[in-house]
Amino acid sequence: MKNVVAALLFSSLLFAYPIGPVMAGAGHSHGPIKAISSEQAKSQASKFIAKLAVAKKIDSSWAKIVADKVEKRTFSQGSEWVVTFNNNKIKDPSKRILYLFLSLGGDTLGANYTGE
Repeated sequence: MKNVVAALLFSSLLFAYPIGPVMAGAGHSHGPIKAISSEQAKSQASKFIAKLAVAKKIDSSWAKIVADKVEKRTFSQGSEWVVTFNNNKIKDPSKRILYLFLSLGGDTLGANYTGE
């Protein structure tokens, strides 16, 4: 009887545990990625910049800066949204312009001060 109860408990745990994400991996597609608009890219980039400022990854003055420009650019790995922010409160001229890179689907890919 103990073996039957143990087997039932074990099997119920197997089915209760979500194994789908564990088995998912690269090399398959869930269909075409829907591209976001330039306005959506600007909004998402602004939120991400504010999070970086709150986390003290960048100067806190960046939190309220509005994006200057949003453009779709093509790099060697494909097209991306590039959102440009300009912060005149930053003393170092090489760090006044911040570029945030988003996939066309809206995922944050990175940020830097060079735009490349």
